[in-house]
Amino acid sequence: MNGWWTPLLVMAVLLAAGWLWALVYRPILQIRRLVKDLAEGKEPVGFVARGAWGLGGVIVDLDRVAERLRGISYKAQRDKFNLRTILGSLTEGVVITDPDGMIRLANLSFLGMFHLSDFPLGQTFMESIRLPEVARAADETFAEKRGRSIEIRRVSADRPETKIFSVNFAPIVEGNGELSGVVTVFYDLSKVRRLENVRTEFITNLSHELRTPLSILAGYLETLEEPSDLKGAEGKKILGVLQRNCERLTLLVSDLLELSRIESGQLTLQLKPRSPLEILEELEEDWKRAFAAKKVKLKVQADTKLPKVLSDPLRTGQIFSNLLENALRFAPGGSTVTLTAREVEDPRLVEFSVEDQGEGIPKDKLDRIFERFFRVDSDRAREKGGTGLGLSIVKHLVQLHGGAVEAHSELGVGTKVSIRLPKSKLK
Repeated sequence: MNGWWTPLLVMAVLLAAGWLWALVYRPILQIRRLVKDLAEGKEPVGFVARGAWGLGGVIVDLDRVAERLRGISYKAQRDKFNLRTILGSLTEGVVITDPDGMIRLANLSFLGMFHLSDFPLGQTFMESIRLPEVARAADETFAEKRGRSIEIRRVSADRPETKIFSVNFAPIVEGNGELSGVVTVFYDLSKVRRLENVRTEFITNLSHELRTPLSILAGYLETLEEPSDLKGAEGKKILGVLQRNCERLTLLVSDLLELSRIESGQLTLQLKPRSPLEILEELEEDWKRAFAAKKVKLKVQADTKLPKVLSDPLRTGQIFSNLLENALRFAPGGSTVTLTAREVEDPRLVEFSVEDQGEGIPKDKLDRIFERFFRVDSDRAREKGGTGLGLSIVKHLVQLHGGAVEAHSELGVGTKVSIRLPKSKLK
């Protein structure tokens, strides 16, 4: 009898153990693993044993919790991605600080504006960009719970530039009305201010250029109240002065109109393939008398095998005429002005240059000679004639051809202006 009951008892114990394992202990292990995954922020896997004795409801609830956490995590990641994408696409610098003034978020534009190598998270404005007025305005925005705007100037210690920023501050208010920080937006006004300065300088220079000949005309016209004043040598002298200043005004207005047409895109080029040597020889023929009259030698240097350039003959003549007129105006008697054409490293271009042996241009003024009305020495330049627009017209016409212009100069040695024009693909 005992022999029969022993196997049955062992089998019953094994069945009970299997039942407990399947319906109780294994679900408990799964619940422990699920809770651990949720606590560590991992993605839970393996939800089973929903029919477990006394544990089915717990597993279902945990399953719902995990599903809800997945939704929250996805929404958080999506919102974070959207915020990062928006901030990254802005050209303005954006910074978010917490109630303690610590930077919690910043975009790449902010880093670029202040030449920062890394995001200054956990730092204050004073620690990151060292601008006390910005730090003070951010603190006041948080304390007073209202936005404000300031304008600041920042001189870079290691860069030759002064930056001007418009900075706007706004408090961040949560749904419950509590303040959680301040958002600060930096807008770089440097380019706008430079353009405003250029415009102001242009108007000032234009007014001066117009006022001088007009004053001369007005003064001499007052002396002509009597027709007898026009008789004899004195009358001829007065008429000569009037004529010269009328011509000066006409030339100034013509250059202004020409520059306006070029900059507004109203000028259309008639491009043709032309030999560089042919261009220079035509210039030599046109200008040899003017150079001879001032006892200045004009020399041409160009290889006969140079490839043709694509240019508008009329506008190319205008470019070189302005350059030669400048060179002749400042070249001393007995010196040489050299016209050169040569190939350069860039296989698409041919370089032309006009080099004189004049007094040269200071280095600090060399970069500005292509600006409208800029003169190295205003008084002397006006005495020698010209409108102050010639080199600006040259720059725009060369760029319209698809080329580039630059100048090199050394005081007491001379100045060399080089232009590069594209080669023609046609033979």
